[in-house]
Amino acid sequence: MNNYFKIKETHIYGLIALFGLLLVLVLIPMEIQSGEPRLMPYVYAAGLLIVSMFKFVSLFFNKKTEFFKFNRKVFKYVGLNILIYTAYIFLIQKIGFFVMSILFIIALLRVLGEGWKITLTLSVMLPASIYILFTQILALYFPSGILF
Repeated sequence: MNNYFKIKETHIYGLIALFGLLLVLVLIPMEIQSGEPRLMPYVYAAGLLIVSMFKFVSLFFNKKTEFFKFNRKVFKYVGLNILIYTAYIFLIQKIGFFVMSILFIIALLRVLGEGWKITLTLSVMLPASIYILFTQILALYFPSGILF
């Protein structure tokens, strides 16, 4: 059985360009409220879009494209991580930063193969440290949802 699959370089840059468009047209306007800092997310997304489109067009006309080999097992982990991050991003406003952070860390560490002891320790200690530092000391507040 073949444990690797190949993807054209042009397809990768095309996907990056689509991600840049998704950021500019959907994700950034949806997640940034009025009055909040807006410049840097748009600068990042525009840079991502410009570089990927330039590389995509130059490879398209050059006709010399490379193939990248990816291990199927690694690709599975990457896909699961993207799914976990996406769920975290979309659910953080509804459920709340700290509860979602705990669930996010548990899911991510378990997918990566960590044991329960380190997973539970980190999933409680990291959000608690962030809460104490940012909310209690610096008086910065995170998205609160239905749980916290």
